[in-house]
Amino acid sequence: MDINEIRSRIDAVDERLLEAFLERMRCVDEVAEYKKLNGLFLENRVREQEILQKVQDNSGNYGEYAQEFFSTLIELSKSRQNELLEAN
Repeated sequence: MDINEIRSRIDAVDERLLEAFLERMRCVDEVAEYKKLNGLFLENRVREQEILQKVQDNSGNYGEYAQEFFSTLIELSKSRQNELLEAN
C-alpha cells in the first residue's frame, strides 16, 4: 500500500468524523436548550468523567489519545452550550 492509498483512507475517516462531530454539536444545542428550560448547570463533571472513563476503557493502546480527543470535544461542547445560554 502506498502513502496515497493510506491518505485516501484517512480522508474517508475524516469525512465520517466531521459528520459525527456536526451531529454531536446539534445534540449539544438540544442539551443547552434543555438545561436552560430546566435550570440545570452548564457543567456536569460526573457525566464528563463517565464519558472519559468509557473512552479509556474502550481505546486500548490509544487510550491517552482518545481521552485527549474526547476532552477537547467536551470543552467544545461546553463552549457552545455557554454561548447559547448567554445569548438568551
